[in-house]
Amino acid sequence: MQTGQNAQNLNFNRQSRLEEASAPPSDGSGEADQKPKSGGFKVRSLMGAVRRNIPTILVLTLLGGAGGWVLTRTFPLIYEGSFAVLVEPITSQGRLSDPSAISRSQVQQDSNGNGIDYPTLLQVLQSPDRLSKISKTIQSRYPEVTAESLARDLKNQNFTVTRIGTNLLDSTRTIEVDYRGSNPEKVRFILEQLAQGYLKFSLDDRKVRTEAGVEFIEEQLPTLQQRVTVLEGQMQALKQQYRLTDPALESNQVSEQLKNVNEKKLEADTLLREQTTLYSVLQKQLGFTPTQALGAASLSQNPRYQDLLTQLKKTEGLIAVKLARFNEDSPIVKSLRDQQRNLARLIAQEAQLNLNESSPGVSESSQVLAFQDPVRLDLIKQLVQSANLSQSLQVRVQETARNKAALEERLNQLPAITRQYNTLQQQLDIATKTLNQFLLQRETFRVEAAQKEVPWEIIAQPKLVTDLETGKPIASRGKKAQPMIPGGLLAGALLGVAAALLREKIRNRFVTAADLQDAVPFPLLGMIPSQKTGLPLAANGTQSKISEPFTDAFCSLYTNLRFLCHPPVRSLVVGSVEPGDGKTTVALNLALMASTMGHRVLLVDANLCLPQLHTHLNLPNQKGLIDVLQQRIDASEVIEKIPGESNLSVLTAGSAQFGATRLLASNEMQRLVERLQSSYDLVIYDSPSLSASTDSNFLTAQTDGLLLVVSLNKTKQSLVKETLSDLEKYRLPVVGVVANRIGKSKIVPYALPTSQQQTYATEAHPAFFGKLKESGDVGR
Repeated sequence: MQTGQNAQNLNFNRQSRLEEASAPPSDGSGEADQKPKSGGFKVRSLMGAVRRNIPTILVLTLLGGAGGWVLTRTFPLIYEGSFAVLVEPITSQGRLSDPSAISRSQVQQDSNGNGIDYPTLLQVLQSPDRLSKISKTIQSRYPEVTAESLARDLKNQNFTVTRIGTNLLDSTRTIEVDYRGSNPEKVRFILEQLAQGYLKFSLDDRKVRTEAGVEFIEEQLPTLQQRVTVLEGQMQALKQQYRLTDPALESNQVSEQLKNVNEKKLEADTLLREQTTLYSVLQKQLGFTPTQALGAASLSQNPRYQDLLTQLKKTEGLIAVKLARFNEDSPIVKSLRDQQRNLARLIAQEAQLNLNESSPGVSESSQVLAFQDPVRLDLIKQLVQSANLSQSLQVRVQETARNKAALEERLNQLPAITRQYNTLQQQLDIATKTLNQFLLQRETFRVEAAQKEVPWEIIAQPKLVTDLETGKPIASRGKKAQPMIPGGLLAGALLGVAAALLREKIRNRFVTAADLQDAVPFPLLGMIPSQKTGLPLAANGTQSKISEPFTDAFCSLYTNLRFLCHPPVRSLVVGSVEPGDGKTTVALNLALMASTMGHRVLLVDANLCLPQLHTHLNLPNQKGLIDVLQQRIDASEVIEKIPGESNLSVLTAGSAQFGATRLLASNEMQRLVERLQSSYDLVIYDSPSLSASTDSNFLTAQTDGLLLVVSLNKTKQSLVKETLSDLEKYRLPVVGVVANRIGKSKIVPYALPTSQQQTYATEAHPAFFGKLKESGDVGR
């Protein structure tokens, strides 16, 4: 009964793993989502390929740099020279003392304090006409220099004319001229002629501008003077006709008065609406007119009237008491009735007398005669006040309306007068300002025309760039040659990287565990270091000497299988893509490690074509798994205990037979897997290589998953990817990957301290680790 229940649980766990293996990737942020995807570009793999091929990359990079250096030798030597021209005085005193600045106002200058349009000036200095004039002076020594050749130098940036400074903070009044060429004497001579030509241009330009300006102003002055005289006469006539000093000022005053009247009218209208609303509400609450309200208030405050009302109420109370004992014919009741009628008559007389005095014409209604409490008296007071205030506000609204009409009539008369006045004033201002500007500019031009001094100044004489120590001109290969060496180095480096990637592609091997982790979509559960013999027992039955990192790696592998796989692994197939990848070594050492942890472990040699476990463990192999699957013998008869290992059992493959791997897909194999898994804590199957036999896929489907062993620098990447593609297509569960035969420097130690590992291993496996302790390998 217990065995059947265990088998049912095992089937459920296996079904869960199959569903997890076939399920699409999660979109969450869990650990499963962080697994690397196979294929695609991996930065870590690229960096690893670059590190492994650094010599090749360095050689190609140096060759590229050498090629760039050779190319720079093909460019001619270039000499560079320059000069600088100051086009304006740099100090305020200098600008004031400059004859051209006399009679000039600051309004003629731009925001930078100067009157020169530098972009336009630079265009003029580089214009074909200006270059043609300068080239004629240069041709006296160098006939080949023409305006066209200078224009080509401008285009090629061998000849530049720029303003020193690029923004408002560092802009200057200086223009710098640079020229480059292969002949240093020619460069110096061209710079000298350019400097002289630009100085002559500044003098000629000033002369032409001033003469043309004076002539134009003389022609316009008579017309402007006549225009100003006519406008002044029209302005004077308008003021006398309408008795005005300033229409704009008067219009503002009337507008301000009208604004105040509108505000007062709006305020009065608002108060009137508020009081009217309050009056309506109070009248609705009281049910009185103001006259009735005054009468009711007067009665409520009359002591005699209130005393009579009190006596009447008292008498009515006595009548009610007596009627409880006597009838209406009783003398006592009749007497009280007479007293009641007398009081009522006195009350009516007192009310009429009081109303005639306080509110003539008010009728004696029940509401008026009723007693008014303090709240109603307060409301009556508000009603009377609201009525009085409403009447006064109506008078104020009517008065403000009359004032508003008068001001609006006055304001409507002003726009026509103001418009005519402003038109004449604007025309007169423009004409006067223009006349003054013309007169001022005429004087300015006359002063400038009288000047013979060159406006511009050479502040840096034409010279070549020289060495500070030797004084010799400095030559360079030009700007086009500068990027040759860096470009060669970059091209060589890129070529080296491409060669490294091509070499890795041709090699088609996993070199590091990081390469494997980036290439497969499953977790890397273990990294096994290289070992001369990875088996705990030699062929003669003695224990082999195994290094501590090797045992630590299997301890880490077992820990990952134990704690990272959910649900826990109970049956596991250890396989590889190619023969010789070390899957048998991994399966055997993993079984030993699990048994040292106190688990009952069964190691099954499922490599029916090429069984190896019996050789490594020095066990007989006449009968084994093949005989069990052919129902020749029961499994318990061929399962053997390992000497000195109470928790580890082995089921060998048996005698190899042709086509024996087909038995892995049989129903008998499925029943055997379930029975063994229910009898042991962990069952490990050493399967045939996946590329040699597809029958191991049937075995994987019946267990909790496959542990794929990949040998670094041996297993082909293309075969691993092809095998993983098949496993994904068949929806077979894969618990993880093991990187075998890695270098010692790449080993990741087990998380537990070494002392605890030795304690666990020594207590659970004394026969195996005792030998290591004697040889001194444990604890180093």
